[in-house]
Amino acid sequence: MAPHGLDWFRARRFGRGPYAGAGSAAAAIPLLQRETMDRVLRSPSPVDLMTVAAGQLVETPAPRGWEDVQRLMGRGVSVVVRGGEAHDAGLRTLADEFEATFAGETHVQLYATPGGTNSYGWHYDFEDVFIAQTAGAKDYYFRANTVATDSVLGDALDFTAIRRETSPIFSARLIAGDWLYIPARWWHLVKCTEDALSISVGVMSLEALARARRLPPGWFGLGS
Repeated sequence: MAPHGLDWFRARRFGRGPYAGAGSAAAAIPLLQRETMDRVLRSPSPVDLMTVAAGQLVETPAPRGWEDVQRLMGRGVSVVVRGGEAHDAGLRTLADEFEATFAGETHVQLYATPGGTNSYGWHYDFEDVFIAQTAGAKDYYFRANTVATDSVLGDALDFTAIRRETSPIFSARLIAGDWLYIPARWWHLVKCTEDALSISVGVMSLEALARARRLPPGWFGLGS
């Protein structure tokens, strides 16, 4: 949380508004490189993943290593691993540290995204999201959510309310070693400017979990 520190972040930004840190997530870079993705995808236990492009799921055989990821990225398809902490000790430690710090249920998602693409359109998550860029570059756009009512369309949240949103749009470009915090329920959109790897840590507060009657659609799948 450099340069201000964790206490400042909790008091001034957490749950209140986005915050970006340039260069202060350098320690996260080794946690996700091509070797990490290869190791996770070759895990003997089932890997929860999605292959997506332009906000749509892409039907394709599940990648089982980095070479498969490269082939998919060459087609403009992103690979998203959900619950990455179940397959890698370093990611498990990261999840444990976030849970201890912010007192919530934590899940780690891994993104391999080809340049010139976006995995999702405008959307929001029910958890607070911390993103660490570990390779390449992405442009993040975000704005306060003043209109959405968590309506459901089919089996997923209906994000068409973004068409009525009038809140200001902010942006941040992340390169390797940068990080970004997006509060729960804030709209966000991500555009990848060059082939990129990033870690998204989602923290759902204990208060939010206590209120929930079900796991909200998108809890495991729609981080950035």
